[in-house]
Amino acid sequence: MPLQSELVDIKSKVLRNNALGDPDERKILVFHPEELDPGAPLLIELAGLNGTPKLNNRFSQVLNKLYKRNMLGNAVIINPDFSTKYHVNQYMNSPAAGNYEDFIIKEIIPFISERYKTGKTALFGKSSGGFGAYTLAARNPEIINGFADHFGDSGFEYVYIPDIPVTYRELGDKDINEYVHEKSLKEDLNDNEIRALNILGMSAFYSYNNSESGFDLPFDRKTGMFRDDIWSRWSSFDPARNVDNNIENLKKLDAIYLDVGLKDEYNLYMGMRSLHRKMENFNISHRYNEFDGGHFYNTPRYEESLPFLVEKLS
Repeated sequence: MPLQSELVDIKSKVLRNNALGDPDERKILVFHPEELDPGAPLLIELAGLNGTPKLNNRFSQVLNKLYKRNMLGNAVIINPDFSTKYHVNQYMNSPAAGNYEDFIIKEIIPFISERYKTGKTALFGKSSGGFGAYTLAARNPEIINGFADHFGDSGFEYVYIPDIPVTYRELGDKDINEYVHEKSLKEDLNDNEIRALNILGMSAFYSYNNSESGFDLPFDRKTGMFRDDIWSRWSSFDPARNVDNNIENLKKLDAIYLDVGLKDEYNLYMGMRSLHRKMENFNISHRYNEFDGGHFYNTPRYEESLPFLVEKLS
């Protein structure tokens, strides 16, 4: 079955005048079969890190392979641009970053569904994208019918705390807004810059406030001391913890796929395994896989999850 692709533009109202000054007009790369089938599933990728939609990358290669094997049926699969100056996106609404949950739920899904006459919808992604897929599905089961969470952020203590001392050293006494702007213009970030931007980005989504920077950090900038009050706010978003509060919504979904590498460099096997075992205890139907690998270069994992989502949503 030939795979078609096209770039479409969407002008967002909910991203207009966002605090970072990120664009409110975004591109969406759409993959679909030659003949559209009304009611076919819509699958939306949530990226783990910044990246503009591209053809001829590993993602498009995986899709072409699956379509040729007729493993995606007539599904429409989209790869929108969710880039932010933090280089990460947790896909929730935040006055410090932008209203990305509304962008997906209230704008992208209606726009694509009308244009391509799609039916049920699933989200999928790796790392932050996996976190976003879980979070938005758990919050919006009347709109999202399934998700695939590939080693998404969970077990926050094991994921983020190692980056806090790095961020403390990297920031020093620099102005946060100036630091973010400077790094947003840089093409090749070093490891410490990536880790610092990660903590800043997470703060923008998990602990935003009305300050000049727009958020509270989970440590004191002067002393470096850990802030338990801010960490408690972060922890409320941890899937390994908040799954207890989302049981009924998760049971409404048609498809849940989870996986993680046993050599994940960010220790995500801790949180993902906990999430899986809690789902088992709560009798939430899902598929869970652990594989012999790390956090990176895992786009082929979609060869397992996407056919599963299509089968369950068709």
